[in-house]
Amino acid sequence: MKKLLLLCLSIGLQATAQVASSDASAPTETEKTYRSTEVDLKPQVKDGNYTLSMFISENFKFPPAIKNKKITIFTSFIIDKDGNMSDIKAFHINVKDYIVTDKVKIATQDQKIEEADQIEMMKAEAARVLKLFGKTWQPAVKNGQPVRCLYNYPIHFNVE
Repeated sequence: MKKLLLLCLSIGLQATAQVASSDASAPTETEKTYRSTEVDLKPQVKDGNYTLSMFISENFKFPPAIKNKKITIFTSFIIDKDGNMSDIKAFHINVKDYIVTDKVKIATQDQKIEEADQIEMMKAEAARVLKLFGKTWQPAVKNGQPVRCLYNYPIHFNVE
C-alpha cells in the first residue's frame, strides 16, 4: 500500500513538473498576437486599404437567391510581422432588408430557406476571397517593433 501511495505521489510530481515546463514555452512578447487597439500603429495594406475593398468587390461571387438585402459580413485575420495575412475567418453575418419587405415579398417558404442557406454560404465566400488577396501589409507596430495583430474587417454589401 505504501509503495502504491509513493508511486501515485511520484507520478503526480512528474505531471506537475511537466505542466510547469510547458508553461515556460508560452509565447514571448514578440510572438504574442495583439488586438488592433493594443498597438501603436495598426496594420495597413501597403498599396492603401482601399485596394482590399476593390479586390473584394471584384472577386466576390454573390449567390443568385440573394435579393433586396443589406449585408455585413464580419471577418477577422492576423497580419504577421512580415505583413502576410493568416488565420482568415468569417465569423458572423448581419442581414437586413434593403427595401421594406411589404414591397418585395418572397413567394414561398422554400425560397426563404434557400435564401437563408445562401446567406450563410456568403461567410465562406468572404473567407475565400480574403485568402486570394495577395497584397502585402505593413504590419502593426508596438514599441517601434513589428508585431502580429488580429485585424477585424467588416464587409458591407447592398444587394438590390
